Amino acid sequence: MQNRYLINFAKKFWFWFWTKLMNGFAPSDLQGNYKRPRGIIIDKNYKFKGNNENTCLLVGNSCPWCHRTLLIYKLKNLSKKVKVIFLEADVNSGQWIFNEKYEGCETLHQFYKKAQKKNLFRSTLPLLFNFQNNQINILSNESSEIVRLLNSIKGESSQKILQISNCNLDLLEIIHSDINNGVYKCGFARNQKSYEKASKNLFEALTKIEKKFDKNLGNWIFGEELTYADIYLFPTIIRWELIYRQLFKCTEKEITDFKNIIKWRLSFFELTNVSETCFDSEWKKDYYKALFPLNPNQIVPVLPSLKEIIQSVPK
Repeated sequence: MQNRYLINFAKKFWFWFWTKLMNGFAPSDLQGNYKRPRGIIIDKNYKFKGNNENTCLLVGNSCPWCHRTLLIYKLKNLSKKVKVIFLEADVNSGQWIFNEKYEGCETLHQFYKKAQKKNLFRSTLPLLFNFQNNQINILSNESSEIVRLLNSIKGESSQKILQISNCNLDLLEIIHSDINNGVYKCGFARNQKSYEKASKNLFEALTKIEKKFDKNLGNWIFGEELTYADIYLFPTIIRWELIYRQLFKCTEKEITDFKNIIKWRLSFFELTNVSETCFDSEWKKDYYKALFPLNPNQIVPVLPSLKEIIQSVPK
């Protein structure tokens, strides 16, 4: 009898404590559905011009939203236009830290404070900024906007820079909301109903993309041109087997059931410099150790390397 009461008390206490942790990691609505906080949006009248001496992009290896921006950076070869600085995920303190002091700051939170951005839910990456009159001028920490800003950078007259094309906004929103955010809605769901809703939307969206390839003549989601849709989808699909299937309970179907998407993933991975944006060792360490509410014992499962996963799929 004593054990039963003790077990019930422990379960209730753990659920209360888990809820407190989740409120910090992943806020939800009243129904328990994960809601990603809105970030800093650039002034629409601002004229952006990339300049390596003045424009910087802060990113983290494990963050899929940073991955979007890195893909644009690498595909467009923007090393002479934008300076990229990598931060490390400190799994003990649950924050991003600089590898060495930057502008007198050791943590991303300190950097936001120095830029006089204090009233944010959380200090997040990616972060695009420049310096004006020796002051930090934050342009945006919304990856969707940063992707477009980076894509707008023009090359030198002698340098040809790849341009990522626009695409159907309705499908792009499905990828963003139901797939990119969808895996997080599954992983951070507060109850069974919100989880099943997120899972249903996630796999319905994947099915739409899979069928879209059946109508295409080219290798990409919208045919022969690389678009924002490809940029958005890749960071989620490349992490699938290593992270989202296990840790976020994205298990309704196997990703290998979506044969067109798997074929597309391999083609995208083989684009010049794309593999340089994939850090599977850091992904596993950061996700399984940093997301304590989802993995309290912080055990990193034994998994194949990303290279083994990619090569296991027949071309």
